[in-house]
Amino acid sequence: MALETGTYIDSLVVTNPAATDALSQADEHLRLLKSTIKATFPNVAGAVTGTHTAINAKVAEPVSAITSDGSAPSLNAAAGVTADNLKTLLGITAAVEPAITTATDSEGEVTPALATGITAAEVWNLVKSAALDSIYPIGAIYTAITSGSPQSVFGGTWVSFGQGRVLVGHDDASEPDSDFVASSTDGSSVLVGGAKKHTLSVDEIPSHTHGISNFENPAGTGSTGSANGASSFSTVNTTATGGGTAHNNLQPYVVVYMWKRTA
Repeated sequence: MALETGTYIDSLVVTNPAATDALSQADEHLRLLKSTIKATFPNVAGAVTGTHTAINAKVAEPVSAITSDGSAPSLNAAAGVTADNLKTLLGITAAVEPAITTATDSEGEVTPALATGITAAEVWNLVKSAALDSIYPIGAIYTAITSGSPQSVFGGTWVSFGQGRVLVGHDDASEPDSDFVASSTDGSSVLVGGAKKHTLSVDEIPSHTHGISNFENPAGTGSTGSANGASSFSTVNTTATGGGTAHNNLQPYVVVYMWKRTA
């Protein structure tokens, strides 16, 4: 029978060589066995001492202990994961009381309370990481009238934001005002604009006129024109007024501390 060809162990044919094959083909079969074994296990440079059970367990597909339907997490019962398994993993014994207990009064009202030896700070430290990502994800803005960084309260990394500026909502209308369209969707850049003071240009001054009075009429009460010859005319300017300085351009405001979460 002809010698099979292949690179890895799965290429070998268990019925080769046939009993009727010439003895001279044995060398070829041995060389094929060696080449497929070396190609299949290229990184094995020493003795493999683990049992087949241990090796199979190591290379098996990982199983998630906790699964989720997209809203609520649950234990992977199909994989045999139990609450006791997780307690063992976390070093929690069955004798440990819940961190939060409840009591029901005679009218059926349930009141939660911290278990003995459990402090509010310990409970907060346990949940604040998840709470932070839920309430203030990366890119969120935090405002307060106190100067302390929210990092000391929530954790995470925060930077001072919007110094000397008010916030304006992104215009997502079908025909938005381009002055109020955010410059990025991922927070990599922000659009700033506006000015604290502004000096009006001539085009920005409302259209208006100035009256001119007390002109002498050389003709007296007679016909229009000079009594002693042809009348002459010249351009007359009014007296200048106004200082030309910039005007205040601020809306009523309240100063607060603002922070942006970056990590």
